[in-house]
Amino acid sequence: MSAVPAQASVSSQWPLQYLKAAQVWSISKGSGTTVAVLDTGVASLPDTQGNLLQGANFGGSTTSSGNGQTDLSGHGTAMAAIIGGSGSSFTQGLAPSTKILPVIINDTALGNQPDQMAAAIEYAISQHVSVINLSQSIGQDSSVPKAIQDALNSDIVVVAASGDEGASTVDYPAAYSGVVAVGAVDQNGAIWDKSNTGRVTLAAPGVDVPTEDNVGSAASGSGTSSATAYVSATVALIRAEHPTWTVGQVIRDLIATADPASGQTAGQHSDQYGYGIVDPLKALQASAPSETSNPLMTAAGSSASAVASATATGGGGSASASKAGSGLVIGIVIAVVVVLLIVGLIVV
Repeated sequence: MSAVPAQASVSSQWPLQYLKAAQVWSISKGSGTTVAVLDTGVASLPDTQGNLLQGANFGGSTTSSGNGQTDLSGHGTAMAAIIGGSGSSFTQGLAPSTKILPVIINDTALGNQPDQMAAAIEYAISQHVSVINLSQSIGQDSSVPKAIQDALNSDIVVVAASGDEGASTVDYPAAYSGVVAVGAVDQNGAIWDKSNTGRVTLAAPGVDVPTEDNVGSAASGSGTSSATAYVSATVALIRAEHPTWTVGQVIRDLIATADPASGQTAGQHSDQYGYGIVDPLKALQASAPSETSNPLMTAAGSSASAVASATATGGGGSASASKAGSGLVIGIVIAVVVVLLIVGLIVV
């Protein structure tokens, strides 16, 4: 394992300590994977340039007008550094060997247009990425869920921020079926007070996270965006170690190995923490889930507890439902027979 540069030591980044990065890197650093960062672009800096691909620019259009290596706000650069920063300046990423595909979908951290996001997702699919990081929010639109479904069908994990409004529902695109929705926690594992709740899948470090801006200066920030980047990095680590695992297996692994928050029972869903706080080390050490389908692909109206049950049992929930259905049918048949016998006795 290569040494971590002194400028960006694990000790200077609390999320890396929290996520046991030193132990994680003895297993995987994300080599051979690519994370598409659909954001404000990624500046080519000492911490990002080594892993930075050309990318594309869909800012203001559904057709790319250039590469993704410019960033006017710094948001995308910060996400990329959290995911795959080299540590040569300020930020060591959790998956320092993964490639970063920068895709501009806006010029600031806000104001996304759904059609641009959809076009960017389709572009990322064409580049055969391992995971798509969406530390962004948009309004509902038919083009984005279709593009997300295309990504999932192409065996690409999609991770998105739950939102920073302190609302009781998560933002889109995190709210779309099949997407890993991420909330933010602080150094003590407590949920951030502005982290949206509801259809949350996992939580991750997202408060006072050290990173850097688009001109290469040290920075820090709080939000579900940073938490999303740590989960995307974890996905890259898993996919590097287990390249044959399906999207469903990766997500089931993340859910099954998540650390329960204080007062939370393992395997049970919480509106605040989802199934718990992401644990890259446990996820890398776990065996392959036997069930390969995406547990987040649920029918409208399905409860979180039902998804948790199906995930915890590796699909056993379906078997239980089948047994329950069979029992109901048998009960009905017996009731009918009894009624017929009574009627026969009355007639006699």
